Amino acid sequence: MQSGSSVNGRGTLPEIKTGELTRRTLLGSSFGVAAGLMPRRVMAAPPKVKVGAIMPSSGIFAFPGQACVRGIDLGAKFAKERFGVDMEIIHADSQSKPERGRVAAEGLIRQGCTVLIGAWDSGATISALQAAEAARVPMVVHIASATQVTSQGFTQVFRFYPTSLTIVKQSLNELKTIISTVDDPPKSVAVVHLNNTAGQSTAASIDQAWKDVGVPLKIAEYISYDEKARDLSVEVAKARASGAEALMSVTRVNDAIMIIRECVKQGWNPKLIFSPNSNGVTDKAYYDALGKYGDGQILSTIWCNPKAPDAEAIVKRFETDYPDQWLDANAGCAFEAVQIVADAVVRANSPASPDIHAALTMTDMTPILMYSGKIKFDATGQNMNNAVTILQGQRGKARIIAPSSIADASLQYPLPPFGAR
Repeated sequence: MQSGSSVNGRGTLPEIKTGELTRRTLLGSSFGVAAGLMPRRVMAAPPKVKVGAIMPSSGIFAFPGQACVRGIDLGAKFAKERFGVDMEIIHADSQSKPERGRVAAEGLIRQGCTVLIGAWDSGATISALQAAEAARVPMVVHIASATQVTSQGFTQVFRFYPTSLTIVKQSLNELKTIISTVDDPPKSVAVVHLNNTAGQSTAASIDQAWKDVGVPLKIAEYISYDEKARDLSVEVAKARASGAEALMSVTRVNDAIMIIRECVKQGWNPKLIFSPNSNGVTDKAYYDALGKYGDGQILSTIWCNPKAPDAEAIVKRFETDYPDQWLDANAGCAFEAVQIVADAVVRANSPASPDIHAALTMTDMTPILMYSGKIKFDATGQNMNNAVTILQGQRGKARIIAPSSIADASLQYPLPPFGAR
């Protein structure tokens, strides 16, 4: 890395070559035509860059992992057609195993990748970051919420996604608002959560933030389960037996499906099901599996901004490329991560890891697709301006109920009894 002044203790900065990435710097593309944009200026083509993408394309997290792969590939097309950034994407499968994150990262680095994106699961992300740190290759984390991702002193991490504590605090504030505006609100809640890295981090964040936010609900019980569980009947029975009138679940899509099926089977009808930092309501597989029982649950996550200038064109292109899939949070965050890398490559005008790292450190960009404030990374590599969206399953799809500025539906409460659907 070139000499220069230290920035936030995350290395020294080489001189950044000028070059601005904006929505207007296109030379004509299918995305640009669809969005009705015209080129503002012509600039030299950025250098080709080899990007490694680590996702759980197989194993228990295959559904979201494959969605991320679609988002990466669409993002690379967008970056090429709109901004002239030529990316060679090399995909690596973490196999839904935390220890495979490092193996995948090391393999991608050996293949010449100078920047990484990944790895969806917090455990695999932390593992991959160990390899990135050793090789001094920057890694943009599109999804992974465990606090440890940015609290262990990694200098190569740039996380777009918020920490579990950030998601939980924003989510609980929204939950508090919901409870204050409905008739006959629940008085107690059972928390059912994964016992993996992300699940434990989110459960700890719930415990930490509950009193700070002042949620007017009593937590009846915390109930954890293994991420490889194939049956959650005991856990749902415990939640029901606790007397809780609401259920808070921290899940991946497979277990979110199992929990609802058990609620139906056991005849438990919580007034409200709320899932911070989870999968389920956002996923096509959830509705494919549950049908009418998929409606009503509420979930907080990072979500696409339907009012973003390029959103309509991006969604149309996604539907053309993947007609049987949804552009969900997994694909959307992966897409956004590619744009973060493209922005850095354009400003650095270099494919070298030190130069991309320096440019990422100075990132200050408006998200292309996702609902968020300006993307800026602090001294730990954490995006400082995340914003959470509240979704509810309605009519077989995730609908935005908050914030009101981008909402396309209103809250439906209480949860309709499963047996009456």
